[in-house]
Amino acid sequence: MRALLSVVLLIAPAATFAQSSSQVSAADEIEKLKSLLKDGTVAEVRVLHLHDSMMTRVDVPRDSILFMASSDVKWRDHISETFAPLFSGMLVKQENHRPDLRWGVLFYDSQNHEIASVYVDKFGGYGYVDGQTVSFRNAGLHDNLAARLHKITDITD
Repeated sequence: MRALLSVVLLIAPAATFAQSSSQVSAADEIEKLKSLLKDGTVAEVRVLHLHDSMMTRVDVPRDSILFMASSDVKWRDHISETFAPLFSGMLVKQENHRPDLRWGVLFYDSQNHEIASVYVDKFGGYGYVDGQTVSFRNAGLHDNLAARLHKITDITD
C-alpha cells in the first residue's frame, strides 16, 4: 500500500504539470485567431445573436445560442477587413465567471470546419474563447466587444 501511495505521489504532480503546460491561454487563442484572419485561413464567419432584451430564467450557455439565436448572419467576403478590427486593443483574461451569453461568433476554414469561436454576453465584458471562460476589456476608452458586434452586424435590439 505504501509503495502504491509513493507511486501516486510521484506521478500526480508530473501529470498535473503536463496538463497545465499544454493548455493554450485565451489571449494566445485570440492572437492565433487574428493571425488566421490576417492570412486568409478564415473562409466564413457566422455571427449569432440573441436579443439583449430577451429575458431568461437562467444564464444562456454556448450551446443554447446555436438554436435560440434571433439573428444568424454569415460572411464569406471581406472577412479580414470586417473581423480583424473586432479584437483590436482587446485584452482577454481567464475567468471563472459564468456569462449570460447573447453573441456567438464562429470562424470556419475553407472545408467548413470550425477553427475558432468567441461567445460574448450582452455587456461585452465576459464570454468564451474556444471554450475558455474569459473577460474582455478594451485597452482604449470606448466600445466593448458587444458594441463592436452591433456595429459590424447592424443588428439593433
